[in-house]
Amino acid sequence: MDVVSPHKETVRLRLALIVGALLICGFMWADIVLLPDNLHDTYFFNRLYFQVPTIVLVVGLSYAPFFYAKRHWIFTLLMVVLTLSNFGLIHQSWIEANFAFPYEGTILYAFYCVFALGIPFKLALLAALINVIGFVLLMVVSPVYGERVMISSAFVAGSLFICVYAKYRLDRVMELLVSSNKKLAKLSRIDSLTNLLNRRALMQRSEALLSLSIRQSLDFAVIMLDLDDFKKYNDAFGHQKGDDVIVMQADLMREIFKRQTDVLGRYGGEEFMVVVSGLTRKQVYSKCEQMSMLWQSRSIAHADTATHRWVTCSIGIACMEKGKSTSLEALIQTADKALYEAKSAGKNTIKLESYANP
Repeated sequence: MDVVSPHKETVRLRLALIVGALLICGFMWADIVLLPDNLHDTYFFNRLYFQVPTIVLVVGLSYAPFFYAKRHWIFTLLMVVLTLSNFGLIHQSWIEANFAFPYEGTILYAFYCVFALGIPFKLALLAALINVIGFVLLMVVSPVYGERVMISSAFVAGSLFICVYAKYRLDRVMELLVSSNKKLAKLSRIDSLTNLLNRRALMQRSEALLSLSIRQSLDFAVIMLDLDDFKKYNDAFGHQKGDDVIVMQADLMREIFKRQTDVLGRYGGEEFMVVVSGLTRKQVYSKCEQMSMLWQSRSIAHADTATHRWVTCSIGIACMEKGKSTSLEALIQTADKALYEAKSAGKNTIKLESYANP
């Protein structure tokens, strides 16, 4: 799932705020028809000199550097302020003209702020609680709706908490969707058995590291590792034991190649690949020797028909000196050739080739 950039999201939110202000202005025509003449000034003051300017202020804040990080709190405060100002208008209408101004705007403000502006569940719940308390206090001070006070309070409270619950469900679905997408993204680049990069991701990361190394004139090496007589081990001990050995190979690689820039992956089956940058031939060869010694220290018994008594791996290295340039494919071919030579030399062997432009 694509992630919307903070800039684009801020522009979207700014537009939503402007649309909200226009909607308030649009409702004014319908409200004026209902209001008695002596309430027009009070109404216009509330809408044009308080609510709309408040929204304009938030639009102005949207250009501030802190806006995106604090947007949820700003919109929560906006929802509370707009709603309480509406309660103020209801109170003034009752005091000045004994007029029961409609409370439905309270619900519209809540739904717009929660869903159009994206107030998250917990803050929406906080705002709903404040607004319900505010409405109950309003009904105590100004029993505007007479016999309908209780049902009006229940309707406001119910509507707000339906809004909040709907937001909870929506946020939960989005969390599950994001989590699923992260898992899918991981599955698309991680080998499930070893937790190393799979072949596709391995090639992508290696290409990127090679390009960087060429630009920065760094030494570069491709290392191919292959478990010796793996089929014989599988036949003798079973596929589960074979998987255990493959996982151990991955663990040993992680133990040796620890740098953030080191690229480790499963090339296929029992064959692995490591790509390193900024290491000399001697340093690369030394790390491969450590790999051989670690396998020897594990002393895992091999099949009776295997070349060696213990499980081992053969290693082929292709080194490219700094200042040179070639393709990843060419380096892999050179490393594969070195690996073949290591196998032909009796296995449990390391062969290093310096890449030379053809």
